[in-house]
Amino acid sequence: MPVNVICPSCGAAVRFQSAASALAVCAYCRATLARDGDTLKNLGRMAELLPDDSPVQIGTQGRWGGTGFGVVGRLQLRYDAGFWNEWHVLFDDGRFGWMSESGGQWTVTLPHPSRPEFPPFEAIRPGARVQIAGKVFEVSNKEEAVCLSGEGELPFVVGAGYIAPVIDLRGPDDAFATIDYSSDPATVYVGASVDRAALKLANTRDRASEALVATPARKAEAIACPSCGAPWSLHDQSVLAVACTSCGALSDVDGKVAKVRDAARSSSRVAPPLALGSKGKLDGVEWEAIGFMRKGVPHEVGTWDEYLLYDGKGGFAWLVSERGHWNFVRQIDKLPVQNVGGDRPEYTLGGSRYRHFADYRAEVISVLGEFTWRVRLGDKVQVRDFIAPPNVLSCEQTDNEWTWSAGRYLSPDEVTAAFALKRPLMRASGVNACQPNPHAATRWPVLGLFLLFALVAWIVHGVFTGGSSAVFHQTRLELQPGQETSLTSEPFRIPSDQRRVEVDHFAPVSNTWAGVEVELVNRGSGEHFAAANEISYYSGYDSDGSWSEGGQSGSAVFYQVPAGEYHLVVRGELPADASQLLTDQVTLRVAPPPFSNLASCWLLLLCFPLFAFVRSYSFEVARWSESDHPMTSSSEDDD
Repeated sequence: MPVNVICPSCGAAVRFQSAASALAVCAYCRATLARDGDTLKNLGRMAELLPDDSPVQIGTQGRWGGTGFGVVGRLQLRYDAGFWNEWHVLFDDGRFGWMSESGGQWTVTLPHPSRPEFPPFEAIRPGARVQIAGKVFEVSNKEEAVCLSGEGELPFVVGAGYIAPVIDLRGPDDAFATIDYSSDPATVYVGASVDRAALKLANTRDRASEALVATPARKAEAIACPSCGAPWSLHDQSVLAVACTSCGALSDVDGKVAKVRDAARSSSRVAPPLALGSKGKLDGVEWEAIGFMRKGVPHEVGTWDEYLLYDGKGGFAWLVSERGHWNFVRQIDKLPVQNVGGDRPEYTLGGSRYRHFADYRAEVISVLGEFTWRVRLGDKVQVRDFIAPPNVLSCEQTDNEWTWSAGRYLSPDEVTAAFALKRPLMRASGVNACQPNPHAATRWPVLGLFLLFALVAWIVHGVFTGGSSAVFHQTRLELQPGQETSLTSEPFRIPSDQRRVEVDHFAPVSNTWAGVEVELVNRGSGEHFAAANEISYYSGYDSDGSWSEGGQSGSAVFYQVPAGEYHLVVRGELPADASQLLTDQVTLRVAPPPFSNLASCWLLLLCFPLFAFVRSYSFEVARWSESDHPMTSSSEDDD
């Protein structure tokens, strides 16, 4: 039940909406009021809130898990790289929890009743696995946060300077958890990463109206470079570092105050190929490039560029460029699922299987523009890349944080079109880790065409082969020993032009020979085709057993025989010592195309799918040659 009290400092009404709230900040004098039963204790004045662009305010309503909630309080916390808001929310069913927003990412958590024994805060490392509420979580962030300020109702007593050692964890299916070590035992909060739209937030801040009022908080966006005096107009209140585009000095930003941390270095100043301030649309969102960073691997040749993109609503993304190749990258809330087994590490995300590509240590070489953390020249981060072209999954690891991000490949033409650039970007060279294989899609269609044409060739060959059974003419010639005999056949017709006509002879010779000549005569044109054969067959027995040589058949082939009326002239003889008369059976037929022709056709057709597969495989060899797993045999094909 809500309780109304009077602020002992200024006399204003202060409302406690939840019985679980232990502290409230007076909205008028910012007195910090601790409640103990019906007694109020003034703990002093709460520090002013840092200006931000959060759409949430006290009184904002929303829904999560099918239950409505209202925002009743806020903590503003700082860590080494920036600050974030923790909104104290009261659900319609009486439960309380926290809604967090940082860098465009939102989470909602509720206190978990269990109090498992966790390792000491100092012993936990990012990447460690922890089981909470029956789920396995991975430690994603470890920070000793400091409370900067607060407002509204809070469930525990806290003030400016309050230290909160916290561990953030991500689990499967967008699960999210926080372990707060500021209490003993540690307090566990379990919930999920959520999309802002799914929260259905209402009664949010009207930032357009606030800009017209031009309150001091909004004026904090316009400051000057402490090194050269150049004016800065910061895009978001979460910007914590600026590398001046005029002088190159790198400064930390804290509200209205900017302090130089790194003086201008000529070696660190570069001209971004994509100018800062460029605006373009990616995935249906209008982005502006507000920060530029060049990175490299220590002691190795080669660098790449990273652009920080801002959507004007508190959301951020990255555009990464290397040798003219581009990737659009965004931090993800969902923890990828690690696959067990295999010859290399693998993760699954969104139904795609990502294979490990490379581990490397990236170093910041140059910076320009705005950043939402306190970036430093020389900063190093351990990176693990996993690919499922055209997508990439990356894990950046530091001593205090593991951050997962997912990206997809963009061609230079896509980036040029998205940002409406007047000059096209540098053409891509080499092969990018997640670049789609341009030849992979053609392999199977080409193979399919090969099978189709191979089948057609086989059918055509079969048609011609089947034609060999069509006999044009048959005749018999009686062969006599020691005499030459001849025969002129009756006229017959060859109805169509024939590429090959075969004349087959069969004479049952045994231990002798027979000589035959055949002449095919076109009765209309007088054109003739002639051929001669000797048929011999010998057999017997010796000390090694039976033996034989030769055969009782022979053939001749006539080529390019035109259609027309023909007759055959057959001549033959047997040696004088032949023991008996023999009959030479002569058959004139269409000769089948030799199988070697079909095999040659298949081999020629096979060149096309082979070329397609070799070209695709060569692309993959080039891709993986720059990884920790270069391809060494044709058994790997990872497109």
